[in-house]
Amino acid sequence: MTLSDLNPSNKRIGIMGGTFNPIHIGHLILAENAYQILELDSIIFMPTGCSYLKDPSTILDASTRMELVCAAVEGNDHFAVSDHEIRKRGNTYTSETLTELNEIYPGNKWYFVIGEDSIYNIETWHDSQTIFDKCVLVVAPRGHEPDERLLSIVKHLESEYNSSIKLLDTPDIDISSSMIRDNLREGRGIRYYVPEAVLNIIQSKGLYK
Repeated sequence: MTLSDLNPSNKRIGIMGGTFNPIHIGHLILAENAYQILELDSIIFMPTGCSYLKDPSTILDASTRMELVCAAVEGNDHFAVSDHEIRKRGNTYTSETLTELNEIYPGNKWYFVIGEDSIYNIETWHDSQTIFDKCVLVVAPRGHEPDERLLSIVKHLESEYNSSIKLLDTPDIDISSSMIRDNLREGRGIRYYVPEAVLNIIQSKGLYK
């Protein structure tokens, strides 16, 4: 299912952005918890096209990452996938994406879901003020309870940017895409780190080796 299939209007929609290189169960558990806890209508997985924050030489082509994400969320009727960013030329910016989504689907309330690590550098993201203006920022703390450092940056961002930030109580799944890539390059297994459908594609295409 894609974003256009949902025909969203006056909805509460979560956005899971990222390179998803590859997508893993940590992403899915975070998305499912955000959906349930925040009582959202749906979660949109949106793979980035050309990320200005990462070395593109280490990232699979967009169509393959899109295939992996679609395989991962298949069968979940409140998860959808959008190719909005991978269709764009040049660098993709969260601020531009949120602006465009608000223009295309007016009346919706957008919840942009990130891990704790990202909140500490979000002020360096392109046009960060627009990000705060166009969405509710949802942050998953490491280990359920936010520590003083996280509470401090949240207080700063809410004051400095007049932002709306929610802290999400969700399990901290210590899995990363880089760990999965390393395992594959070194010949170690990744079963249960990714959905079986994703594992089958990675193995059949010999990805990350």
